[in-house]
Amino acid sequence: MLALGFALGWVAKPAATPKEAAGSQVAVAKDLGKEAAKESQPAPAPLATKRAERETTPKKPADGMTDEQRAQAKKMQAEGMKMMRGNLRTRLEKQIEKLAAGVNLTPDQKAALTAWMDEKMKTLDGVDFSNPESMKDLEGLMKSLTAKGMEEQLEPSLSADQKGMLAEFKDKERKGKADAGALKSLSMMQGVVEFKEGQRDEVYKLLMEDAEARALADEENPDPSKFFTEGMGIQMDPYDLGIQKAMTDAVGMNGSKMGKDPADQKEMAKKIRESIDQRIEQRVEKLRPALDDQQLDQYRTELKTKGLGFYGSVLSGMEKAGD
Repeated sequence: MLALGFALGWVAKPAATPKEAAGSQVAVAKDLGKEAAKESQPAPAPLATKRAERETTPKKPADGMTDEQRAQAKKMQAEGMKMMRGNLRTRLEKQIEKLAAGVNLTPDQKAALTAWMDEKMKTLDGVDFSNPESMKDLEGLMKSLTAKGMEEQLEPSLSADQKGMLAEFKDKERKGKADAGALKSLSMMQGVVEFKEGQRDEVYKLLMEDAEARALADEENPDPSKFFTEGMGIQMDPYDLGIQKAMTDAVGMNGSKMGKDPADQKEMAKKIRESIDQRIEQRVEKLRPALDDQQLDQYRTELKTKGLGFYGSVLSGMEKAGD
């Protein structure tokens, strides 16, 4: 900052005009003579040229942020990640308690599972979320910190009876998640679509089948990016369309696939929107056996206008990149 200020001051200072310089030379010549005047008179300061101004004008940071803003953003990110880790640990501890009760774990089994979780969380605490190199192994780590990862860690220590109890536990968990998802979707639909007699129960049945399929798919292939959002209490996919998964698949866990070229971002946004539109159409078509065309159009419009949630703004920004 000191060097920058000095450079700006040097460029901004006024240069002597030819008339002033000539007058000064005459005065000195009268007292000391022409030769003395030439030797003693300092050269006038150089005129500030456009090129000099360009060279000394401070460049804006590539991210458009000041040092203070960058520091504040880093602080907010650190606080957000701390909250995410805390919430994630709480969820994992609750899952261990549920497993201990549902699978009748021994104290040693529960202690071993808790120690495994502690070690994984310690590794997560060491991840620098601003450093792509530090994040390169994050996806594998986050996949291990899921219900599936926990069960895989636990399974070798289970007895035959406990393995049977684990299968029942997983089935009960899946149905509970599916029921909660179906009821949420049904509640949101009732604010948009006016059901006719008997339609509500039929719609719930279809939504339940769809939610069970999603729960099973999520169980087999969990989306680790959810821990960043759900861990901070953020609902990124209000209609459970799998938008977060589509975004993650497109840009990667740490955005490594996100090109700097605006054309690349626009192309990626186009593919993401096509994927989301396809998911919306699949959801609508699953309800065709229960709803008429007008009701389906109402639901489709609702999903297209509100279904993207937070990601609507993200996609719009990508589509406008470079404009």
